[in-house]
Amino acid sequence: MTLATPIPSADRQQPATTPRRGAGLRIDHVSKSFPLKGESLLVLDDISLAVEPGEFVAIVGGSGCGKSTLLRLLAGLDPDYQGTLLHDGAPIDGPTLQRGLIFQDHRLFPWLTVEQNVEMAFTNTDVPAAERRRRVAAEIARVGLDGFAGAYPHQLSGGMSQRAAIARALVGRPDVLLLDEPLGALDALTRLHMQKELRRLWQEEGITMLMVTHDIEEAVYLADRVVVLEARPGRVRRIQAVPLPHPRQRRDAAFVALRDGLLADFGERGDEAGD
Repeated sequence: MTLATPIPSADRQQPATTPRRGAGLRIDHVSKSFPLKGESLLVLDDISLAVEPGEFVAIVGGSGCGKSTLLRLLAGLDPDYQGTLLHDGAPIDGPTLQRGLIFQDHRLFPWLTVEQNVEMAFTNTDVPAAERRRRVAAEIARVGLDGFAGAYPHQLSGGMSQRAAIARALVGRPDVLLLDEPLGALDALTRLHMQKELRRLWQEEGITMLMVTHDIEEAVYLADRVVVLEARPGRVRRIQAVPLPHPRQRRDAAFVALRDGLLADFGERGDEAGD
């Protein structure tokens, strides 16, 4: 099993003034099975990966390869697996504000305003009310929703709703952000804009980001490294470094070569599946 090697920080081209406050993640020989019709269905098979503090890693793979399952394990939502998961060197044994999670569906509560939805992140915490209000207002402004704190989800566009979900994930000041197809439900133009916003937030916040996506170009545009998983069961097939400076230009020859190389890898996998 391939253990990831981080890209040297010089290759990431991050602003020198940006503090890297993210935490590292380590996945050591993790496997996961689900019961199905009286049998055990292996979904993840011996996954190993090291994500460095402040790194942006994208995980790609076909449907059913276990990408979202792996993210749920890292979020602490499922304790039933084999292997070791570490956050900043400590075992992951449940959800925490230090690991924010964003889904493809924004999952906002329709009966709550944007402000109230973001504040839900503090449920079952001892953060004082005044501090909650200050941080909620700051994150709503950070994601560009000034003036919409009192709006309800049905009054927002898809992109605005996803911004609210990002604010909810960031308000706990996490050092790791887990993103499960966060832009998959958006139209093409909104998705391109939100990709730029994710890159901006990552560079400003300096936190670790681990994103699941089906979009190869999106992965190359955002990530330091792209991890390709094989399908059923999910195994690490390839780890591709993306040593291109930000902001990345999609028409640059180096960008196109990396994207097309990963797409070709998926084509080969499709041929193998057909065999």
